[in-house]
Amino acid sequence: MKKILYIDDDQQAGKLMRFYLQRENYDVLVCTDTKNARDVLAAEPIDAIITDIGLPGEDGISFYKWLQKHETYRNIPILLVSAHAMGFDEVLREHRDIFLSKPIFFPDLIDRLNKICQDQT
Repeated sequence: MKKILYIDDDQQAGKLMRFYLQRENYDVLVCTDTKNARDVLAAEPIDAIITDIGLPGEDGISFYKWLQKHETYRNIPILLVSAHAMGFDEVLREHRDIFLSKPIFFPDLIDRLNKICQDQT
């Protein structure tokens, strides 16, 4: 079973994401900020990350850039999600293939997640 780390400060969104992804046979760990996400990454093998862009403190784009700088984490597939992507235009142009807009259409999310997890193996 693939282990997914989901990062979103909206706890209801985290519960909903866990519910849907578990129905698709994913193991899901939910964090509300990138500090806790880093702790999880240090303790658990993670197969993919889904993170909201608009997080309090460190945003999802900064977290993505941090992951890319660390050899241990740079190959973990990531999806960036946001309802408000303004201000991140440059990054989204470069990484359009890893961005999903909110509200998330779960069949699209599952397709993308299955693909990035399959590409990883």
